[in-house]
Amino acid sequence: MRVATLDAEPGSQIEIRDVLLVADGESIMVGDPTVADAVVVADVVGHGRGKKVINFKFKAKTRYRRKRGHRQAFTTLAVKEVRIGAAPAAAAPRRRTRAATPSPEAAIETPDTAVETPAAAAEAPAATPRRRRAAAEPKTEQG
Repeated sequence: MRVATLDAEPGSQIEIRDVLLVADGESIMVGDPTVADAVVVADVVGHGRGKKVINFKFKAKTRYRRKRGHRQAFTTLAVKEVRIGAAPAAAAPRRRTRAATPSPEAAIETPDTAVETPAAAAEAPAATPRRRRAAAEPKTEQG
């Protein structure tokens, strides 16, 4: 099996914990987003690069030609076994969670420093560099 390049030496054994689907012939388990406690054990056979893909752009009668090539790197794996329920709890992948929302009490305790008075708004510098430059230059009368 070929996968995107992994940082592993050829001949080593790796465990893949992000398993999306497991089928054993009788039942199928689909993850949400991954199957809980499913582990795929595989040996790293080697690394390589795929066939060259050429991207050629051409527009007739305008002398426009662009040629680019790309070779995708990959790692070849040999799957040894698929385990379900054997993954240790400490090595389980961490899921991203949303930041905790502050409690209403925390909002009351924090001082309100973001309130801006009209006088402070008039003294504040302009937002763009052009406006700052125009505000710094003295105005002259033309006539």
